[in-house]
Amino acid sequence: MLNDEIKGHDFQKKILMRAAAENIVSHSYLFSGPDGVGKRLIALEFAKLLNCQNRNSADSTSSDFGTCNCRSCKKVEKGIHPDVVYVQYEGVKSIKVEQVREEIEDMLFLKSFEGKFKVVIVNEAERMSNGAQNAFLKTLEEPPPYSVIILITSNPDSLLPTIRSRCQIIRFSALSEELIFEELKKRDDLSAEEALICSKLSNGSLGRALMLDSDIIEWRKELILYVMHLKPYSALRVLGLAESMPLSSNPEDMEKLNLTFEFISLWLRDLMLIKMDSDKKVLTNIDLIEQSMEIAEKWDIDNIIDKINDVQNTWRDIYHLNANKQLSFENLFIRIST
Repeated sequence: MLNDEIKGHDFQKKILMRAAAENIVSHSYLFSGPDGVGKRLIALEFAKLLNCQNRNSADSTSSDFGTCNCRSCKKVEKGIHPDVVYVQYEGVKSIKVEQVREEIEDMLFLKSFEGKFKVVIVNEAERMSNGAQNAFLKTLEEPPPYSVIILITSNPDSLLPTIRSRCQIIRFSALSEELIFEELKKRDDLSAEEALICSKLSNGSLGRALMLDSDIIEWRKELILYVMHLKPYSALRVLGLAESMPLSSNPEDMEKLNLTFEFISLWLRDLMLIKMDSDKKVLTNIDLIEQSMEIAEKWDIDNIIDKINDVQNTWRDIYHLNANKQLSFENLFIRIST
C-alpha cells in the first residue's frame, strides 16, 4: 500500500495501488491539485510501489505495504534509484526544450538498470515552455515500454490540451482543516490554539501548515492589531507600519509580503463573517474574535468590501505593475483607517 503517513487522498491511493496490482499502469499520469497537499509524496510512493522487490510476493493492498524496506524502496527514498528520476527545476522560471530532452527523454529511453519500470517524476510541470511541451508530446505519444511519466502541477490549464489528453489525470483536492489540525497537534512547538490557527491558514495544504510556526502566528496577530487600530489622523502610525513592511525583493521578504496581504485579507473576511452572524468556528483569527467584533460593529459591509478590494488592488499594483511598495502600503493603510 502507499505509505499511510501521507494523509488523505484515499481514493487516489486506491487507484494507483489497483493499477500496480492488476498490471494496468498507464504510461503517463498528471497529478493535479493545490500545492502542499501530497502530490509529490504520492508520486514517489507510486514509483516505489512499481519497482518494489516484494510487490509480487506481498499483498499489495495490505496496510503495511507502504513501509517496505526492500533494497529498491530504500533507494527511491534516498533518491539514488537508477530507474527513478525526480526532476525539480529550482530557480527556473521556464523549462526549456533542451532540459526536457536531456533530463527527461534521454533517461526514459535508456534500458532499465534494475527496476521493472523507468519512472520520471516532473514537479511543477506547468513551468514547461510551449516549445518544451510540444517537444515532450512525441514521448507521450510513443513512450518506451515499461516507462511511466508523472507530471505534477498545481495549474493543469497551463499545460497544452494535447499533453493533458495523453495523461491519466489524478486530481487531488485540499485537505480538510480537521485533518491538518490533528497533524499539527503532534508538534511540540505549537500550542493547541496555534495549531488550530495554522490549520485555518493552511488553505488545505499540510505542507503550507508545516511551514508556519509560533513566530509567524504572533507576527500575524501583531500586524492585525496594529491595522485594526489605525485612525484617519494617525499619519505617523500609518507611515511607521508602511516602513515596517517587507520591501525588498529577496525571496524571504517576498514570502512575508504574500503573508501580509493574506493575513489582512483573512482578517477582513472574518469581519464580513461576523457581520453576517456566522458561527465563530469559521473565523480564521480565533485569538482576535473579541477585538474583531468591536471593529465589525463600527464598519458596515460595504465599507469592509471596499477595504478587501483595496487590499487586492494593492497586491496587483505591487506584483503586476511594479508599483513602489512603501507608497502602495501607505495608501492602503490610509484607506483601511477610514
